[in-house]
Amino acid sequence: MNNVPLNIGAADWLKNDALIEVMNVLNEGDACARIVGGTVRDALLNIYWNRSKKIGDIDIASTLKPEENMKRLKQAGIDVIPTGLKHGTITAVIGKKHFEITTLRRDIDTDGRHAIVEYTDDWTEDAKRRDFTINALYLDLDGTVYDPLGGFADLKSAKVRFIGDARARIKEDALRILRFFRFSSDIEVGGVDETGMLACVELKEMIHGLSGERIWQELKKILRSKRVMQVIPVLAAIGILREVIPQYDGYDRMLKFIKHEKKLKRKDPVARLGCLLPKDDDKIIEFSKSLKLANKERNRLLAFALPYPKHDLTAKTLRRVLYNHGKDVVIFNLIANGEMDQKTLSFIENYQIPEMPFKGADLIAEGWSAGPEMGAELKRREAEWIANDFEVLIH
Repeated sequence: MNNVPLNIGAADWLKNDALIEVMNVLNEGDACARIVGGTVRDALLNIYWNRSKKIGDIDIASTLKPEENMKRLKQAGIDVIPTGLKHGTITAVIGKKHFEITTLRRDIDTDGRHAIVEYTDDWTEDAKRRDFTINALYLDLDGTVYDPLGGFADLKSAKVRFIGDARARIKEDALRILRFFRFSSDIEVGGVDETGMLACVELKEMIHGLSGERIWQELKKILRSKRVMQVIPVLAAIGILREVIPQYDGYDRMLKFIKHEKKLKRKDPVARLGCLLPKDDDKIIEFSKSLKLANKERNRLLAFALPYPKHDLTAKTLRRVLYNHGKDVVIFNLIANGEMDQKTLSFIENYQIPEMPFKGADLIAEGWSAGPEMGAELKRREAEWIANDFEVLIH
């Protein structure tokens, strides 16, 4: 195992009391536990590329069998959840902190979704079963980084590279196609690895075997990533975007939307997705079902596709469209049309949309009888109220 000549022991997140407690318990005697994966990658990106990626969930790799990890943690008074015990994974809980701990493993067989594994104490073997070299980096509590497969060199050149044979890694889990482009987009610096991209193109139809939830999870991250404006056109050109979004309707609207959105320091993946889809309810519903979008996300996409009136952007017309269409739709369309500035956005976000002051009970109190005529009168008064800029006239 190569020891990277870079120490990140000064990082504040490494000094977290809960993390220290868990790591000390797992490292007693001849046992060895190290932080692994995305946490190490992001910490190095923050240092080497001066990024500001937030360190979130921390995963730990351990040479101990899962049952021994559980035993030690429980004896130390630490709560343990057997989250994936048959796969070697448990979760230690201290207060609000959760640490996923997995025993070192190596793959024996895989069917493209599930792998048969056996435990090992070989760090290089454990690294070989991971997806990309930049995710196969390990970190001791003192800040020393261990790099068995050259991931640090790839990170230095901002290159996302599959571990070993790219086709074999994809056949183990086709989601790695999308993860390859997501990481390539998120790292921001450096080009896309050609060998990896060719393997993704060759095996792109394997995406159809993935669950909609997993696809949407990765697509959402791509849409929020740093280089989304570069990666989406690449995905379109090589045919992968069509595999993910069969209803895909071009990316020009999305590029313009993101250009305007960036000026406002916003990242709305659902809005960006809306720019990739046709303004067709049936196709939007079909897509939403295939990727199992939440009802709220589907309804947003449907609302974005509705006709939106062109108008001179005055305070009065803005109040009117906000009442008629709602904040979300107005913000989407103003950004898409390049009409949104920070002042207008702040106004919309703080504006209280008025409620119509007339209800059926009010008209009944005036002597109206429930029915079509009363309904027409309510609509007439609402139109009059809107035309009068939401001021009530005396009837």
